[in-house]
Amino acid sequence: MSRVYDDQPLLSIPVNTHQLTTAWEPGKHQKGAGVILEGTIEGRSRHVIIDNSQNKFRYLVLHVRPNRAHRRKFDAAGREVEPNFSDTWKVNTGYLHSSYKVEARGQTDRLSTADLEAAVTSAELSCLTHQVHRHGCLPFWMQEEELAGMELNTGDSVRLKTRGDGPFIYNVAQLDGATSQVSNFAGGDMVGSSWTEKVMAVKQDQQERREEENQGVEEDEWDD
Repeated sequence: MSRVYDDQPLLSIPVNTHQLTTAWEPGKHQKGAGVILEGTIEGRSRHVIIDNSQNKFRYLVLHVRPNRAHRRKFDAAGREVEPNFSDTWKVNTGYLHSSYKVEARGQTDRLSTADLEAAVTSAELSCLTHQVHRHGCLPFWMQEEELAGMELNTGDSVRLKTRGDGPFIYNVAQLDGATSQVSNFAGGDMVGSSWTEKVMAVKQDQQERREEENQGVEEDEWDD
């Protein structure tokens, strides 16, 4: 169930103001494919960036303790596809697929803790959040206006995508801790339900194709 948005909890978080002597260029921290991460919010902090032109940029930083992370993956046309979650997978075998065998699937897109930290950490941005750093957590940035309609609290389980290899959030979804189902989201395209729905749609399509192929074989054998 979606929560009714109330900005009072956000406004109660102290603001850290950072005056820059240069332009604010988040795009330079967004190169690469990016990551998909699931974890728990251990803290939140608010940051106002004032650049050398006196432009203000307001962010909420989520300090997330990661549980698992994968490299985002795209096809040749630039469409995002399901990451390779494991280096092996189960392949149905036997009569009516009653058994299975484990086959190599290729290199997994899952990231180790060290690889995840290397992918999303920026020394320049870490200097702005080091005073509010939570041990064992990684800071992820999101513009405050992108949070309209959503409230993120300490203790929430979330799934997020980053904009390229860096700490800027493309979108974030709340998860039900018991079922890993998406309950709300903010940002760009849904990282939770649409990603899950696409994966399930692909699996359903593959299952239907297998059933059609098996049905066709049985009918041919019967005609003989």
